Amino acid sequence: EGRDHVPLRRREAGSAVASVIVTNADAALLISSGSLLLSGLALGWQIAEWLWSGGRPKAELHHGIADDSSVVSSPVPRTGRLQDPARLREQGFSGTEVIGIKVTNHGRSPIEIEKVTVRFRGGEASLVPVEALIGEHLPCEVGPGSNRSWYVDIDYARRLVAASRKTLETITGVYMTAELGTGRSIRTRTALSVPPQW
Repeated sequence: EGRDHVPLRRREAGSAVASVIVTNADAALLISSGSLLLSGLALGWQIAEWLWSGGRPKAELHHGIADDSSVVSSPVPRTGRLQDPARLREQGFSGTEVIGIKVTNHGRSPIEIEKVTVRFRGGEASLVPVEALIGEHLPCEVGPGSNRSWYVDIDYARRLVAASRKTLETITGVYMTAELGTGRSIRTRTALSVPPQW
């Protein structure tokens, strides 16, 4: 019986040593994995900080009325439905019906707007207003946390829609874009629906 107990003790001892070795290897692997994860998180945070430190422009399409000294407008809803300018006129606002683009800088660095353009869904034509543009002279800097807006007489859009229809293009909406100093272009998320009478 004694001979039977000795081999068992040796196997138990050997098993304990192996368990310690495996445990140490697992700990080393866990530590290295944790270090790798922390390094990845640190790198991700640096990338995020770099992205957040730059300019982050967002564009919004507006529709309203402009007179010689001011513009009364509101964002175009997702439906793209035109607001009735008669309601504004009833409230005492008079002037030209306009569409416009509002650019807001959500970043930490200034951005520069070089050009704004009126574009059409379903057509190739586009309009770059120069003398007809209502707003600050371009190029224009937009600082962090601030915004700028530019407008154009909506009648220009109506004329281009009518001309495009004569070439059998199907215009379904009107939106605007702003070109940044970096060459990148941003667009309004919504578009004005084009009514049949245009």
